[in-house]
Amino acid sequence: MKSISQTSNIKIIPYIILFVSILFSISGQLLMKYTMSHADEGLFNWVFIQKLVLAISVYCLGVLNWILALRSVKLSIAYPLTSLNYVGIFFGSYYFFNEEITLTRIAGVITIFLGVLLVVIPLKKSTSGIYSKSHQED
Repeated sequence: MKSISQTSNIKIIPYIILFVSILFSISGQLLMKYTMSHADEGLFNWVFIQKLVLAISVYCLGVLNWILALRSVKLSIAYPLTSLNYVGIFFGSYYFFNEEITLTRIAGVITIFLGVLLVVIPLKKSTSGIYSKSHQED
């Protein structure tokens, strides 16, 4: 017999994997930008190739975690959550590359984040819904 804590741990693990995927994706993108920003000596020297391979490898770890998360997380929830990449890239670009943060960009990121919350937060099931799965034509 499973305890309540074991059951909740089983349900939360796919979401942890999904957020790890998002973190790897953000990190991979930031590493790719760093690699391309520091390619002064040429695109095909040994140092550049090592940095690029690291960046792509980190990004690929995100893809692998994404695939694992999709085993248990609904795509209609997982995919909108990946828009958190925008938020991470926004702050990472400011912190690592001194990119400008404007009020318009802040408003955009807040809008994205609120949109994600609207998609992810579970709604109460309505029995009077217009098109529910249990709705049958008479």
